[in-house]
Amino acid sequence: MNSPIALFLYNRPKHAMHTIAALQLCIESKESDLFIFIDGHKSQASQTELQQIKDVKKYSHSVNAFKTVQIIEQNENIGLSKSITKGISHVLQSHKNVIVLEDDIVVGKDFLNFMNNALVKYENEPQIAGISGYSFPINEIQPYLTRTGSCWGWATYKRVWDEFIKKRDQLNLDLIASHEQDLFNVYGNIYSEMFLQNQQGLIQSWAVEFYLYYFSQKQFFLMPGVNLIANEGFDGSGAHSKKGNFLTDNNPIGSLSEITFPPQIKEEKHIRGKIEKLYQQGYTKPSMINSFFNKIKSVLLGNENNHH
Repeated sequence: MNSPIALFLYNRPKHAMHTIAALQLCIESKESDLFIFIDGHKSQASQTELQQIKDVKKYSHSVNAFKTVQIIEQNENIGLSKSITKGISHVLQSHKNVIVLEDDIVVGKDFLNFMNNALVKYENEPQIAGISGYSFPINEIQPYLTRTGSCWGWATYKRVWDEFIKKRDQLNLDLIASHEQDLFNVYGNIYSEMFLQNQQGLIQSWAVEFYLYYFSQKQFFLMPGVNLIANEGFDGSGAHSKKGNFLTDNNPIGSLSEITFPPQIKEEKHIRGKIEKLYQQGYTKPSMINSFFNKIKSVLLGNENNHH
């Protein structure tokens, strides 16, 4: 049985169309339940924004080619962070896992095949927190495990998510052992600073909380090796810059002819080395210095300002 898909939309009808059209090209979509979550409008929304949200709703009600389509609309704006956490919890009330997409993620034809196979493979493996459709541009062609996951086209299990929600309010940086601080941050103090900003209410990111949670549990994310998604959020419609960055440059959608899962539940040293080098080079690029931190917030882990 294919895993359900939770898709989060707001005010970008063209992006919603691209995301759903790409999903429909996955042969597994016909046997997949699709849950569409649409956030409501802000009190100060312009007429243009109101029309965009209306267009998203109208289009969503025309969507077919899935096993079932359920649409959950908010009457008022609750924000991306709350929308995603509530939506995932809603799906996991009746399912054991869920595939999660936002409206700027376009998937490749092998995306659902990989996600469903991987979710089955690691269903009873407590060390696996989730599956990612995105893969770092580090020249790997087969799936690999890493402590640093991604929320660009990803999936998780009820067993993981329920524990995260239960412990969310108690999360703090002291849960990360001192000898793993550098591993958590990958480079510099990126994620520690982001988590602190989230605690202070300067940003609203459920994803940095989720990352801290599963990292503190010494859990892993499975990445596909070959990248299976593209992010269309760099067109200026959201908070993303129109320029790409080291996480997306030279990282086109590929295909997996055969899936070979890692033989052991661990992060290989050469994989960690490649990821660290990627971050270091991206961070120290002269053109990236001033904008890197903001991009990381909105790009890798998801940010309240992304769409909403």
